[in-house]
Amino acid sequence: MMKNAIFLVALLPASAATAGETVFQCTSETNGEVVQVFQDTDLSEARLIVQDTEGIASVAHGLDGVTFIHIKPDEVWTLVLHFPTMTYELSTHGATPIEDHGHCTKGG
Repeated sequence: MMKNAIFLVALLPASAATAGETVFQCTSETNGEVVQVFQDTDLSEARLIVQDTEGIASVAHGLDGVTFIHIKPDEVWTLVLHFPTMTYELSTHGATPIEDHGHCTKGG
């Protein structure tokens, strides 16, 4: 079951991972931009960086991947990461709507 919440933008530098975080670097196949995901060690939250905008996301685990959901009053980001293929789909709704997809690498 997924929980709903409102999240505030984190104050950490965009490219800094904290100890124990898993880092996913995702590259768009449509425009070459990089989407970064920093997943907490307890796997319940993650920081997403999309087009130089950072937000905290809830995490929903699936059979072969994970969905990151960032919800604010004026926008929603959904990033689905498929582990077998290390591909992603990103959809944002709100001030800057984005539909994107690409490949990810895992580090951290």
